[in-house]
Amino acid sequence: MFSLFGRFATFFLSVSLLLIGGSGCSQKGASSDHPETLIFARGSDAQKLDPADIDDGESVNTISQICEGLVRFKSGTLEIEPCLAESYEVSENGLRYTFHLREGVRFHDGTSLTAEAALFSFHRQMDETHPGHLPEANFQYWNYLYQEIKEVRAEGDMSVVFELSEPNASLLYSLAIFPAFLVSPNALEEYGEDFQRHPVGTGPYRFLNWTPNQAIVMEKNPDYWDRAHAPKFERLVMKVVPENSVRLLELKSGHVHAIDGLQPAELAALTSDPMFTVYQEPGMNVGYLTYNLQDSRFLADEVRLAIAMAIDRNELAKIALDGTGSAADYPIPPGFLGEPKEKDPIPYDPERAREILARYPEFTGTQIKLQVMSQPRPYFPDPVRAASFIRSELEKVGLSVDIEAKDFKSHLNSLRNFEFDLGLIGWMGDNGDTDNFLSIFFGSWATVKGAASNYAFYKNDEMDAYLLGARRETELAKRQKLYEKCLALWRRDLPIVPLVHSSNIVVTRSELTEFELQLIGDLRLGPVGWKAE
Repeated sequence: MFSLFGRFATFFLSVSLLLIGGSGCSQKGASSDHPETLIFARGSDAQKLDPADIDDGESVNTISQICEGLVRFKSGTLEIEPCLAESYEVSENGLRYTFHLREGVRFHDGTSLTAEAALFSFHRQMDETHPGHLPEANFQYWNYLYQEIKEVRAEGDMSVVFELSEPNASLLYSLAIFPAFLVSPNALEEYGEDFQRHPVGTGPYRFLNWTPNQAIVMEKNPDYWDRAHAPKFERLVMKVVPENSVRLLELKSGHVHAIDGLQPAELAALTSDPMFTVYQEPGMNVGYLTYNLQDSRFLADEVRLAIAMAIDRNELAKIALDGTGSAADYPIPPGFLGEPKEKDPIPYDPERAREILARYPEFTGTQIKLQVMSQPRPYFPDPVRAASFIRSELEKVGLSVDIEAKDFKSHLNSLRNFEFDLGLIGWMGDNGDTDNFLSIFFGSWATVKGAASNYAFYKNDEMDAYLLGARRETELAKRQKLYEKCLALWRRDLPIVPLVHSSNIVVTRSELTEFELQLIGDLRLGPVGWKAE
């Protein structure tokens, strides 16, 4: 009965997409042959659409079309430029940031952008008694990235001032990403706890409707303030197509116009096909294995080292990424601040791993569950395939491993609540700063059950001190040394095992233009349109 309902739901969704321009010829747009609806297909759905309360890529990629911040990254770079603030100043001591808002900007519901309206998006995260501090929201990013902000206040009608308790070297970059996106205070008052399904921002597209696990539909914002990047399509659909092969077939047939989560092995044929454009560049990400340190079997340092040494990361990169990425030596992308000049990667040494593990009888006759997501992620295009390789590697050194695949939302919930043995997961950098990796993985403040990102439940006062010290430090050479100390602690304790770095890959129909990959891995579909004939 459930399967039959699912087929009917998929049928009606397909019909609705055709009606709004899903096929190659249903409506007329920029040219006589092109539809007015852009359809982007991905492997899984968004989790929620409140920018202050999300941490998964699909939610971020959706909300990035709807909401914006005071500043943003210049497209394709890590250079900060004004966005909803037309200018800003930072005090000499680094403790005050002043942003001057653009005149005439309105949220999608007609609310004017003023200093008071902007304050709402920050105060609701800072103040637990604020009416916008929804009880079911975690606001975990506020604690991760914005700890030093002690006050946000209006200065006149169109200026917003941030007062810090101490300098934060990465604050401007953190204000350019989704937790700092502005939402309409009137919309949040109207929708209340249901706001996460009715986002209202200032971006190029405005939210229309959401059919869970099928599609999120947005429409053009005709009053978008940034005329140079005004949306080209009447509709934008973020469609869920879980199967990689089906997603590719829909791209080839023209039923969708762009996809991500592609199998790397399929790139060669697409690259040589003039019907498609392949966008690919190294990504700011890491796929990794996390231990649950609340499981007594993983408390011994040498056990964690043995498991790490049992995995051939170079071979895993070949199998999981088909040459489109690389093995990971550190829990930060290559070239990031803090990477040691003299590397000391975890060696591949299955013989030594087997010797170590043989000394631990608790692994004899017991099963270890390796939990993994079932949907593709940029760092693991085929997560179950990657997990299968890791299982075979661990079984070679005497461990008995069972793979437990869950949908991405359930997988994250298990990790956040420390309900797993070993977990396969990854992280895509938000702001291009080392802190956004190491604090997420190792900060003791990131172990709050239900909202954790430090899935290992790793707590170390020395690590915390180095992380916070590096966040305050503005001199790059001093930050480098502090992050080297963080990585030395990681290398000693190994709460997680970095495995691979993948490339950012998006494939579009060749008729599309103005698409550009973003270094932080999010999508900007506002400027995308059809090529002129």
